[in-house]
Formats: sequence, structure tokens, C-alpha cells
Amino acid sequence: MNDKHFATATIAACLFTLATSSVSASDLYKEMGITKPEQEAIMSAINSAREISKRAEQYNGLPYRRDAHAKATGCARATFSINPDIPQRFKAGIFANSNQQFPAWIRFSNGDMLVQADSKGDARGMAVKVMNVPGKAIAPELGESHNQDFIMTNTPAFFNRNIFDYADDMLYLAKFERTKWFISFFPPRLHPKQFYRAIQTVSSVIDTPLDAQYYSMLPYQLGNNTVKFSTKPCAGMSFSSKVDKTNPDYLSQQLNNQLASGGACFEFMLQEKIPGHYMPVDDATAIWSEKASPFISVATINIPPQHLYSEQQQQFCENLSMNPWRAVEGWEPLSSLNKARRVVYQAVSQYRHKQNKAATPEPSSWCLSETGEPCDPQQDLIVTKPTWPLPRCFDSYAKSLSGEPLDSDCN
Repeated sequence: MNDKHFATATIAACLFTLATSSVSASDLYKEMGITKPEQEAIMSAINSAREISKRAEQYNGLPYRRDAHAKATGCARATFSINPDIPQRFKAGIFANSNQQFPAWIRFSNGDMLVQADSKGDARGMAVKVMNVPGKAIAPELGESHNQDFIMTNTPAFFNRNIFDYADDMLYLAKFERTKWFISFFPPRLHPKQFYRAIQTVSSVIDTPLDAQYYSMLPYQLGNNTVKFSTKPCAGMSFSSKVDKTNPDYLSQQLNNQLASGGACFEFMLQEKIPGHYMPVDDATAIWSEKASPFISVATINIPPQHLYSEQQQQFCENLSMNPWRAVEGWEPLSSLNKARRVVYQAVSQYRHKQNKAATPEPSSWCLSETGEPCDPQQDLIVTKPTWPLPRCFDSYAKSLSGEPLDSDCN
């Protein structure tokens, strides 16, 4: 099967899985708002993404990886807790009921197609998979897992405006010509705003994945509201001021050190689209004004102390798939880029898992069990328990009411 037939078959499979026997293909395209030109752009993007994964394997070695965010910094267990004071207008989908807590997995990553040193400028990713969310899946072809994925990078805007920019740029990325879509003398081409956003994206160097703000870049529909989302470290968190960046995997080391000695915390925030302000839905290069519409905290992500890098967990992290359309009703990705991601991400996931002869895990808990048997719910967490009775420690000068020195269990 050639690439064009592969892409066409993949799109057909993804879309027709959504349909019932009474729904035609044209009805499905109309329901999703996918025009004929957008369909062609999606097919082109699938071909390019598959080619990137195939060519990158020659540099990265096995296994076949994602066409973007190929290098995982690590996957961590977390909890996703809806705040008790969430505004009423945001109470839809996963946020319908305040004070709910869900288990989650977080995949931190570098954005490039190649596995490279962490000291090299790059986008940094944070993808959160929230589990056991009540509600009906909005994309049935992804399965009724009751999971919801939130995908973010540490830049507030993307370097492609829409699906057409994305498909054209991917043609050059598939040939490892990283800048040719943005600027070219022959044929003459110049996309200055997109090129500026790309430079911003690949210039990022961070000390730890736990001390960065991450953004959705693209908009979503939550109930009757159009929103973007973001995470930022909770107030009061502290991190090591000394980072050895000569280690090519220093971000993994920093993540491991932080979670071995303590936990971490992020605020999950929403930004509303405000009428009368330039907040386009289908231009991902535009940054919505935080002055006009500040981010509002609606949930808290807690990452408990834990061990990260068992062989089993690293394999799980590599095989994990994220898709912005894996969500429950009340939440819907918007924009032509998000429409494309529904099909492109699924196609690339199917391709790399097939090449690797690997299953696609869709977890329902923190448990990682190869045999499918129940495991300790606190698997790989670092839990400390005080010994009882607790030691009685007194100041050496302390005395009882009778004036006698007090016996102390501590020196």
C-alpha cells in the first residue's frame, strides 16, 4: 500500500468508525466541518508525519517514535483535582462537578522529531491524561476509555496558523528542511510571523520540566465558552539553583531528583475568549491577551514523590498515546488544526505502534501490571510512615513541674 492509499484508508477508518449505518461519509465530513481542501491537507499531513517517523528512526534508532515530541523526559503519576470554587460558567464536561479528584499520568517531553541533548533549544511538552472521567467519549474511534487528554507546550502560540500552513510545513519537515517553508529565495517565500514563532519555540532552554508554564496554543469549547488552557507551577514551589547541563538527559535527572525528595504541583487554568478583542479561533500564531482575559484557575495537578524510571514505566511512557479528541462530552477541540490532529495523531500512533509491534496502552489507573493482575495502588510512590510511638524530644534544659530533668528520646 503506498502512502496516499495508506492515508486515505486511515482517514476513512477513523471517520467511518464514528458513523452508524444511516450516516453517509458526506454527513460525517459536514458534521465535523471538514471541507474538501481540509481533507486533502489532512491526507498530506499524515503522509508527512509518517515519513518523519520513518526517517527519524535512522537517527534515533529503534523504537519508531512520534513525529514530534519524540524524546520523553519522563512519565509521572499525578492527581487532577477540580477546584471547589470553580466558576459556574465552566461547569461542563470534566469540570461539571467541583471537588472531584481523578488519577492522571503526565508525559513531559522535548518537542523535536530527533532525540537530542536537553541543553539544545527546543519546545517542551506537558501532556496530561486524566483517567476515569464520567461521560460519553466525543471521538468514539479512540475508544470509550473515560480518559481525557490535555496537550500543551511551553509556548503560548504555534508557528502554523491553520491546517493548510501545517500541511505545507510538514512537507519540508519530512525532508528535514526545517526552515524552507518559512523562508526561501527560490521559489520566493516568506512567512515572517510564523518564522518568528518558530524561532521562539526552538529557543527554549529550561532547568526542569516542573518549573515551566505550558499552554494549549489552540482553543476548545467548554460548554458555552471558548477557552484556551494552561498550567503553571503552584506558588511556593522551589527548585535547585544548580543544574548540570552537561548531562544530555539533565531534564530527566532534574525530574527524578525533585520527585525523589518531594512532590510538585501545577495550577490548571482556563482563558476565555472575550468579545471585542482579537482572539481568533483558527489562527494558532495569535496570542490571546492575558490583560483582556486573565487565566482563571479551575483545577490543581499534584505530583506525589515517586520513582520514575523503571524499565516497565519507561516502556509504558514510550507506548502511551495522546490525542486532544480523547475527551468526554462538554468539551470539544476547535480550529482546523485541531480537526487535523484528531486524524493525524491517531494515524501516526497506529503507524509507530505497528512498526514497533507494540500495544497501545490506555490506562485506567496508576497500576502498571504486565500480567493484568491487581497491583499496589501506591506502586512506585515514595511513601514515608512515622514510627510509633513518636520520639519525645525536649530541650536539654527543659524540666518537669517538680524541677526534675525530662527524659528525651533524642540526643
